[in-house]
Amino acid sequence: MEKRWAARRPVQISVDLRYRDIEVVNCQTRDISLNGAFVEVHQLQPTVSAPIDLVFRLGQPGQYTKYKVPGKVARATGEGIGVMFEELDISSFRSLREVLHT
Repeated sequence: MEKRWAARRPVQISVDLRYRDIEVVNCQTRDISLNGAFVEVHQLQPTVSAPIDLVFRLGQPGQYTKYKVPGKVARATGEGIGVMFEELDISSFRSLREVLHT
């Protein structure tokens, strides 16, 4: 069961998903917090608790920085997946915090 420690905010961020040997590119977050995100994706239906990597592209088009964040699937629906972040390095944390507070 997903337990949220921080409020999620509706923000669309481009993200790639890596699950096992499958990569799905150019997905969009529907909402995000410092603890997790809901990603709109229809090509992938991973099992709950499965490990998954998210690769966020933050910044201006053509000048973005990629941030890889490991997580696990908290829920899966027909609209996408809820992912709980496993760990955020300090750079990813600061970048996501900046996105959430703009």
